Amino acid sequence: MKTNKTFKIGDFEINRIGFGTMRVTTGSGIWGDTPNKENAINVIRTAIEHGVNFIDTADAYGPYTSELLVEEAVRPYKDQVMIATKGGFIKYQPGAVLPNGHPYYLRTALEGSLRRMNTDSIDLYFLHKVDPNIPIEESVGALAQLQREGKIKHLGISNVTPEELKRAQSVATIDAVQNAFNYADRNAEDLVRATSARDIAFIAHTPVARGNWNDPTVTKAGKEGMTSNQLALSWLLHFAPNIIAIPGTSSQTHLMENLQSYTLKPESYEEA
Repeated sequence: MKTNKTFKIGDFEINRIGFGTMRVTTGSGIWGDTPNKENAINVIRTAIEHGVNFIDTADAYGPYTSELLVEEAVRPYKDQVMIATKGGFIKYQPGAVLPNGHPYYLRTALEGSLRRMNTDSIDLYFLHKVDPNIPIEESVGALAQLQREGKIKHLGISNVTPEELKRAQSVATIDAVQNAFNYADRNAEDLVRATSARDIAFIAHTPVARGNWNDPTVTKAGKEGMTSNQLALSWLLHFAPNIIAIPGTSSQTHLMENLQSYTLKPESYEEA
């Protein structure tokens, strides 16, 4: 079985294994600076040098430390990658966040990301979380206005339902959706299929299932010399052509293993 290795967001063709920076660029509890900045920069740059051209971050990671580190890491390759960041989720202490989708706050958040990322326009900007106190149409409408001002190139929404996607599309063009999706957690399957039908990128965060993988497919991975991570990523690549997986790691070894998922032989893949 063959699958496409790339997917376009606008005119930018993205390799379907990207890089999620949440953990490698922050400290414990996704709070503060990473304990090893040099390693984080090296891993991100190694990923880019081996074909990764989609990097995902957010202002809530740290908060702010991830965006600053990503900007530094990507600086020599800025024209070669699409960088996605997010706003609307306030990190106020380790392990704790609070959604804020008020239009005024989103403008403030976006302006902060522009400064930290040292750019005039964010490649892909997500509403990080729907605020239960603010209609999604208001939040996305505010981001659409920022897009019209040239401060955002492409719009996305994250951690949403299919119904929220429809509502967001009533006020803006949505180019990407980001939700958790993996072999063991398929709660977003309807959303994956809805985005695929509309040719919208689905960014799969948490692409490697956590917990018990004691099933025949994972057992087969071990028998054929693959890691469970490789099988998980290959499963995503085969599930739908619009999925872009964003595994994150602080290990050069794990990074290279993840990227080898592209070369998983068809006979090693089982439809789940």
